[in-house]
Amino acid sequence: MRNVDVLVVGGGVIGSAIAYALARERVSVALLEAEDVANGASGAAAGMLAPLSEAAGPGPLQRLGLSSLALFPELVAELRERSGIDAELERSGCMRVAFSEEEASHLRARDRALPSLDLEWLDEAAARRQEPALAPGVFGALFSPHEGHVRSQLLARALALSAASLGAEIRTGTPVRGLLREGARVRGVETAAEALEAATVILCTGVTAAQAPAWLGLPGTLPIVPVRGQILSLLPRPPGLRTMVRGASTYLVPKRDGTLVVGATEERAVYERRVTAAGVAQLLAGALPIVEDLAGAAFLS
Repeated sequence: MRNVDVLVVGGGVIGSAIAYALARERVSVALLEAEDVANGASGAAAGMLAPLSEAAGPGPLQRLGLSSLALFPELVAELRERSGIDAELERSGCMRVAFSEEEASHLRARDRALPSLDLEWLDEAAARRQEPALAPGVFGALFSPHEGHVRSQLLARALALSAASLGAEIRTGTPVRGLLREGARVRGVETAAEALEAATVILCTGVTAAQAPAWLGLPGTLPIVPVRGQILSLLPRPPGLRTMVRGASTYLVPKRDGTLVVGATEERAVYERRVTAAGVAQLLAGALPIVEDLAGAAFLS
């Protein structure tokens, strides 16, 4: 491999985005991925762009998420032009549904705390006009019109291919075994086949970063644990949903091809890729009260 300034380890959305951003700035970069691009969490995620759900409330994290959301239309168009891959950005909006007056009061309080985001409280009738598929038990919903979703696996691949089009080297099937060190300085990585040097190494290995202390010579472990989130893919009967919908513990994400992603469990300290019967039962138990007709949907995966 040619000499590069930066080695990025990990080919998910984050690693691929860093490789693309560096290549766009004409920094020589190589991305090393143990399996294939988007083979881990980025290949299974629902792709939600819903920053209002990821932060506990107003603050730096939420502002960062909203700023990131605003960049996606231009980014996805740019990646489509460079790579030929459409990451399927859908500005569907998101409905956060309530099943009781108590849940409705909580959502209305959230609305008052975020007056600048065009949030709208929908009573039962208005919520059903927005989404006729909602089950009769839905009391109302807080509608956020600017949130949306992408196909995360397509986004990662588009980023990696776009980076390659700008001169980045993308190496899949290349597991990194450790770091090359010179005293306190990291000067590259060791793969199964060879040693590769670079001025900067960026680790984007997700949950496997917990193995980094052995590489870095640190005592103990890093505070990183796996959290498995199981999801389902269903094919609902038409017309299906148009909008992302979130309940108290379940989200529904309608994709462009008519399929519906249902997520997600949250199982700490579990690093497995399999879907379990208990996980499927939990997801369906959360989804059916939101969209009753999903009982007749085809199960895809």
